Amino acid sequence: MAIARSSQILANNFRPLKRALGYKKKYMWPFKKKNKSDSNQPEQNNLTWMPVGSGNPFNEPIMDIRSVTLTMVSTTKDPAIAENYTQSRQSIGKEFINQSPVSPKTYETNFSYSHNGAELDGVVFKSPAMEIKWDIYAYGEWFYFVRSWTSDLIFKAKYENTGDALIFREIVAGDSATEEDAQTVHSIMLTHALGRMWPFHIPIHMREILVEDLALAMFSQHGSKATIITHANIFDINLVGQ
Repeated sequence: MAIARSSQILANNFRPLKRALGYKKKYMWPFKKKNKSDSNQPEQNNLTWMPVGSGNPFNEPIMDIRSVTLTMVSTTKDPAIAENYTQSRQSIGKEFINQSPVSPKTYETNFSYSHNGAELDGVVFKSPAMEIKWDIYAYGEWFYFVRSWTSDLIFKAKYENTGDALIFREIVAGDSATEEDAQTVHSIMLTHALGRMWPFHIPIHMREILVEDLALAMFSQHGSKATIITHANIFDINLVGQ
């Protein structure tokens, strides 16, 4: 089942992968552009659910949280975290080869991204600022998803390179793993590696918290790349008309 609408991924290239992709701009910014006199972001007190239609470019109800996540500034009072973040910007991720998250659990998956067949080896995405919470690397048959602040390995994904697609066959996550993790990995790939604006799934344990707190919680998890959220299964999400 092909999920992402991407084309060729370039190997051995340490720039964000969207530069190597034949993407269409409407996939990067799916909302209708406003007049120059209007704000590009919703007012923070307008964090409400958008039903299908009514300016929602997706086929499921969403919430646009850009007014929170694109205006937050991330800092830390812990000098060890600050030092780790700065030093790890130089890493190409080889220290994660053959490593797994703590108390790993494995889930079978089946989603894919179009690809040109080249071997992946190195940095897929590096956080350029502390508001971006993930680094991604690819070595051998694995993608590694690492917290940019702490360098903790949270997920790794086993994939198959078929020559025209990268098929994710399994996800390995830590002791708090759930089957929702595959949705999280997919959204991280789309928003970070492929540079698209795409929803993140709201985990079940966050369903009852206040809207404002929910936006902050999603920022804490995914930083400024979390611009849209949804209760829907991410694998069921598409742009309307696509």
